[in-house]
Amino acid sequence: MMTIPFAGGLRPGRPVRPWPGQRPAALLLRSVLLVMLTEPVLAADEIRGPGNVLSGNEITVGSKSVTLFGISAPDLKDTCEINEAKIKCGIVAWAELIRLADGQQVSCDSEELPADVAPPKSDKPVILATCYIGETDLNEAMVRSGWARAVPKQSDRYEVDENDAKESGRGLWANHSKSAGGRRR
Repeated sequence: MMTIPFAGGLRPGRPVRPWPGQRPAALLLRSVLLVMLTEPVLAADEIRGPGNVLSGNEITVGSKSVTLFGISAPDLKDTCEINEAKIKCGIVAWAELIRLADGQQVSCDSEELPADVAPPKSDKPVILATCYIGETDLNEAMVRSGWARAVPKQSDRYEVDENDAKESGRGLWANHSKSAGGRRR
C-alpha cells in the first residue's frame, strides 16, 4: 500500500489501494499520473529560469533573451552627466539589474505591445516581458532606482515609479542629469 500527498479528490494521507487485480506497476503509474496532473502548469507565455543580465533592460532567463517591458534603460555605451561628472550610466544601469537579478531564479510573463506601437528595432525576435524575482517586479525596481525610464507608449504602469525617482533625485534624475548629447533625460 502506498500513501501519496493530497491530489485532486483524494484526502491527505489517504492510502492509494490497487484496484482488484491491479499489478503494483500499474499502481505506481496511476500514482505518478495523479501527481503529474495535479502539479501547477506553467502558462504558455511564462518563462522561468536562472537570470543572466545582459544590459540595463535585457536579461537571459533560462535559454531565452528577454527585454523588460514598459521600461527603457540606457545602452551599455551611453554616458550621462550627473552632478557635473560624466559617468557611464549604461554600465551603472547594467550593474543595478545585476544586483537585482543576476544568478537568481527569474519568472517572466510575456507581454504584447499595444496595436499602435511598433516593436523595438532588433536583429533578432524580441520577447517583451515583465520579470519577477519572487514578488519583486524587476521592471518596476529598475524604474524606481532611477536607472530606467518608463515607456508610456508600451504601458503606463511605471509612470508613478519614474515620477518618484525624479522627485527623489535617484539615478538618471540625480541633479537634473543630461545625456552626453546634452539632451535632458
